[in-house]
Amino acid sequence: MNQEKGTLVRGLTLVTVFTLITGAMVGMAWATIINALFEYAGPAILLSAILAAIFSVLIGLCYAELCAAMPYAGGEYHYTRRALGKFASFITGWFLIIAYSSMMPAEVIIFSRVAGSLMPEAWLETGILTLGGYTFPPLAMIIVGVVIALFFGTVNYIGIRISAIAQLLFTIVLFGGIAVYVIGGIPHVDMANFSGNFFDKGIAGMLMMVPIAMLAFMGFDVVPQAAEEIKSPIRKVVFLIPLSVVFVLIFYSGVFFISAGVVPYETIAASTEEVPILPIAQMTIGNVGASIVVIAGLMGLITTLNAFMIGSSRLMLGMAREGVLPKALGKIHPKYGTPAVGIIVLTILGLLGCFFDFLLTLFQVASAAILVAYILVCISLFVLRKREPDMERPFRMPAAKLLGGFAIFGAVLAELFAVYMLIEDKEILGTVLFFGLAAVGLLYYIFAARKSTGGISNG
Repeated sequence: MNQEKGTLVRGLTLVTVFTLITGAMVGMAWATIINALFEYAGPAILLSAILAAIFSVLIGLCYAELCAAMPYAGGEYHYTRRALGKFASFITGWFLIIAYSSMMPAEVIIFSRVAGSLMPEAWLETGILTLGGYTFPPLAMIIVGVVIALFFGTVNYIGIRISAIAQLLFTIVLFGGIAVYVIGGIPHVDMANFSGNFFDKGIAGMLMMVPIAMLAFMGFDVVPQAAEEIKSPIRKVVFLIPLSVVFVLIFYSGVFFISAGVVPYETIAASTEEVPILPIAQMTIGNVGASIVVIAGLMGLITTLNAFMIGSSRLMLGMAREGVLPKALGKIHPKYGTPAVGIIVLTILGLLGCFFDFLLTLFQVASAAILVAYILVCISLFVLRKREPDMERPFRMPAAKLLGGFAIFGAVLAELFAVYMLIEDKEILGTVLFFGLAAVGLLYYIFAARKSTGGISNG
């Protein structure tokens, strides 16, 4: 790697990679949009999560083989470039950027919401601005969002080791808090709450939540982005991908089961609380326990912000090296060894989340975008197996034809539901964002990116 490109610092161990993945998966959506999940799917959200986990494991195994064979920053871009060509690889990278960029402001929005639930009413009733019919969040919540976005932008700017240590500590608190909620709620579960109403919202409602649930397992894709910064042998690291999905599923399932078991799911679906899970926590584990849940949720937001900051900035770095994004995004900070420009861009996107509150829309856009990348990555596995059978593969996906086929099927099915959700939304904001950003990417490719000659992917 030449001096202009610089060198990324290898500061990630097996433990910190695992906490990076699981921390990326579990933010605080489980506590803040659980009412919307039950409104769409009812108690069958449990099945939505299980189906999403199965598909995510299969997709993750495809990732594992390709990541082990090509451990470059910006992983998915390189896999699809080698298998499907320049256009497909650009589309993959562009939709990944849309997904990551949507998650940055979304997590800041949730953080501000949770912080707002802890603030005195007087703080939330001052500094409210309305412009063009849109009412901005209270000034106190905006300030909290700005602080958290700038803090994690700074932490990532100055080095991967610091952000990895922070990720480890916050992830421990996150899962500890969720465990307190689940274990404390077990004695209060009334199985009658599941009697005769499990499929109240129908099979369609359950299936419509699968893509949103798959977004909840979004995080294993951070591994290929940070592959150049991992100390451990990549053949060991890739086993963390399916393991992390199963680990996180246990916690998600516990939260959904306890929540719907303690109170009827209709009560949760009708909740207007900023954090609908808090009244349940207060019933089962008291005010102190509820505070623990809030702290765990805040840690989850921090770990998700941190992981997506790492993943997205490295993706931009990989694509900039190939010449399909502006060169500035491919520069490594000479002192800190981080993709500083990409981190600054993502921090700015996070700051936008302080001023706007379109949470579910951002999740829908991110879900539809990430699934496009998943589909193309899984197809790349099949193409490279046929075209380059002798490629060195430190890890090989077992029963690739069968399991890989199910991975593509699951990703395509989830994508169809994700796009349907965007189109049927009466507010159309998600539709405009998703297809508008896709159009911007296509135009950028036509007029700029397709002229690049490429770098790593071309050997």
